[in-house]
Formats: sequence, C-alpha cells, structure tokens
Amino acid sequence: MSQPASPEVFKRRIAIVLLCVALAILLTVAGVVVTSILPSKQAANANPSVTATHTGSTPTATPIPAPSPLLFGTNLGLFTSNDQVLTSATTRQMMQQLHVRIIRMPFRSNLSNDTEMQAAQAIKSIGAVPLIVLSGMRDPNVLANDIRIVSDMNSVFGNTLVYYEFGNEDDWNGLPITSYTSGWNTVIPQMKKLALNGKFIGPVSYQYDTNNMTTFLQGANPRPDAISWHEYTCSYKDPAALCLSSIDKWTAHINDARQVMQTTLGSVLPIMITEWNYAADQSTQSNGQPYPDNKYNDSTFMNAWTTKALQTLAQDQVFASMQYSVTNTALPMITFDNTMTVQGSTFQSLYQKIIGAQ
Repeated sequence: MSQPASPEVFKRRIAIVLLCVALAILLTVAGVVVTSILPSKQAANANPSVTATHTGSTPTATPIPAPSPLLFGTNLGLFTSNDQVLTSATTRQMMQQLHVRIIRMPFRSNLSNDTEMQAAQAIKSIGAVPLIVLSGMRDPNVLANDIRIVSDMNSVFGNTLVYYEFGNEDDWNGLPITSYTSGWNTVIPQMKKLALNGKFIGPVSYQYDTNNMTTFLQGANPRPDAISWHEYTCSYKDPAALCLSSIDKWTAHINDARQVMQTTLGSVLPIMITEWNYAADQSTQSNGQPYPDNKYNDSTFMNAWTTKALQTLAQDQVFASMQYSVTNTALPMITFDNTMTVQGSTFQSLYQKIIGAQ
C-alpha cells in the first residue's frame, strides 16, 4: 500500500495538470484558426468555383446559345398567281414536313391584292413566322404601298409576330445606301405605329458589305430590330469545289457584321440571312430546266453544300435564314410534281439533327 503524497508533491502535480490543460486548449484554438484559413482539399473539390475565384486560373465559361429554329426558313417565289405554294395543298403539307419555321414573302407589282392575301394565308396555315418584304425606295409610291401591305398583314396575322424587311437588294439595283437609310428614316417610323406586332429589318443587301452596314447602322433611326443581307457562293459556271469552299466566307461576313454593330451601336443585333443558295444566277431555261452546271443534279454536291451551309449558319449563331426558294425556281426544295429534292431532304434531316434534339 503506497504512502500519501506530501503537500509539496501534491502542488507540483496540480501545476503539471493545469499546464497540460492549457497546452491542449492552445493547440485546439490554433487548429481552428489554421483550418479556417486553409480549406481542406475535400472542401475545395466540393466547390471548385471557390478555388477558381481565389486562384483566377479557371474563368467562368459562357454558355453557347442553342441554334435558332428560324434558321430553317425559305422564300416564296411568288412570280405569278399560279405559285405552287398557293395552288397545291400537298406542297404546303410537305413544307410542314420539312419543318419550315419562317417564310419570306415578296410583294410584286404584277400580283393582285387577292393573290398577296392568299399567300399570307398560306404562310399562316403552314404555321410559319412571316417575313414580309416591303416596298423600298425604288417604288415611287413606297409609303402608300407599304401602308396597304402592313394593314393587310394586320388583318391576316393579328397580334402575332410579323417581320418586315424594307426593300430588297436595292444596292444591286443602284440605290446608294445613304438613300436607302434616308428612306428607312422616313417610312419605318410610320410602319412601326401601324403594325400590330411588327419587327423591322434591313438593309437587305445582295451581298455583305462593311461600308453599307456601317453607313446604315450609323444613320438608321429607328434602330433596326435585326440586320439582313443575302449569301450566295459562286456562279453556276464555277466548279463545285469553289462553291463549297466559299461558304467559309460567310463566317467572315458574320463576324465582321458583329464587329461593326459593336463599334457603331455598342451592342449586337440578331442577324438574318434572308436568301441563300449556292448560285444566285442559276435560273430556269425556256425548256423548264436549270442551266446545266453538273451541280444542281449532283446529289453528292447538293447534300454536301446544303449541309455545310446550314451547319455554318448554326455554328455562327445566325438568328434566321431563308433558302431560295421552296418552289418555282431552278433550285427548289419541292419540285413541280411535289417530289422533295436533295436540298429539301437534306434541309429536313438537318432540322432533326440541329433543332429536333432541343
């Protein structure tokens, strides 16, 4: 049996115990402070954005917008009152099968008001968004005719969205861009008051032109809701390889247009390519056939060209585009006997791949 400790020994033991307790408390506090300053690896991995914020090594990615369904649009030829879209219910059904989402409709001086209204009703029946080509400054009665057009479209489409394009390729027909812009500033303010739900776009150039775009955007008042121009790649006389490779120029045009908008306006507007195909000069001969060019009837070329064209427009985030044209031209998507062309079937297939998965 051990002897009880002396008072001196007891005091020393108490002092040692108190010292140990104080040391333990000090170590615990130090551990909390270190942990708060240096997060554990597990915590950093659970919230990588915090790590990126402190180190600055991983910038936040900007989401890429999904392609617009309005990329899949077309033009009406509408050269006469016998246009196939007006006369054939089968053609209109096929356009729905093609997933046509926007249809550009011209107004021609040789057509009656009844024909124009019939065309507008056809667009409505297909379920597509209308893009209506207004008279431009080459029309001496531009204001009266455009008032009539907008009033008629109000009666057909009511409060649903209608796009209006002021003029058509006026630069190709010799009108200076300054005159076009002056006409826009005179006519469009009145049309905006009249249209129930209209958006107005320009300058509808036959090809992209930096100077035209800059001049228009600097002077246009009101500001357009979107900008537009046309894209073709070659003459029907050119080799197929050139027609295919020239699609790459579209990307350069689109990037330049966005730079012009950013510089001129301080913001970027939607882009509409309101006509596209491989050759603007491919036409129907008196025998009813296109000019022989070893391209329009080459299924491999037409599939490859159309695929690259639509994929380029989608990748470059174009808001809307319109193939030229669905019927009654040398390069239709639907033939006179309601057979889908290679361009038509490629258009349909790409809609499913690009838009259908959304």
